[in-house]
Amino acid sequence: MKNWENFEIESVKFLNERFGDCATFIHQGKSDSTVVDIKVITKSDKQFYIEAKQSPAHCGQFVLLPNVEKRMFEYSMSNQTSINKFSKIIMDYMNNNFENFKEAGTSGKDIIFDGCQKVFIDWIIQTYKEKGVEYIITNDNIILSIEQFSQFFEVTAKYRIKRSGSTSVGKSNLQGVKNFLNNNFNDIEIDMTKDKLFVNSNKDLHNKRFMFGKNEYMISKRDTKYEVRKLSNTFNANVIFSIKLKTNNGGIDYNKFKFILLNKN
Repeated sequence: MKNWENFEIESVKFLNERFGDCATFIHQGKSDSTVVDIKVITKSDKQFYIEAKQSPAHCGQFVLLPNVEKRMFEYSMSNQTSINKFSKIIMDYMNNNFENFKEAGTSGKDIIFDGCQKVFIDWIIQTYKEKGVEYIITNDNIILSIEQFSQFFEVTAKYRIKRSGSTSVGKSNLQGVKNFLNNNFNDIEIDMTKDKLFVNSNKDLHNKRFMFGKNEYMISKRDTKYEVRKLSNTFNANVIFSIKLKTNNGGIDYNKFKFILLNKN
């Protein structure tokens, strides 16, 4: 299990233990970055969301496609977030420095300009608000409102090539991948469910990768077993925001947060 996954689980556990008499906290984000980490339902049935961020961490992204002919970056239609004035400011800067950014590669290129810190933070705040996020829980169970973001975090941004993610093995590939694993891995047991393939093993197989056919696969820890995932062959160029906690002043007092939950309108 990855650190961020464990942090989300532990955050939900803490919130339910500490504030369970005021609200129910549901873990729902997991590996889907388009879904907010924690759904909150108060005793009066009011709903909102909390994002779990263990510093340092990535904190949002959007895809920009370089148009070499026009010498400018275009906002991809595949983005889950709509273009806003803050992403436009970033795009304007990058367009004015097109040659420096057009081939950023997988190592990426930092985005730095006067006032960029505020622009990055405003982008994060607006994006989270559009998703219904009202609070952040971070290191040491610090809880802060989304409006307090700039008080707690330093934000940087980088433009770099990033692989698009992973999917289940798929029905058409199940038998072939199963045969490959049996022929190349010792002492494993394989379970197949619909389009998914799981492996049981006493060995550490987490993040092991292999090629089968034209696709690359990765074995990932899932509780007591491993899931085999097919990695995407698509690479997108993303503006990626990263955050680092700059203060540890305790955030919102827990009694105050309990009062907020009990009086949520």
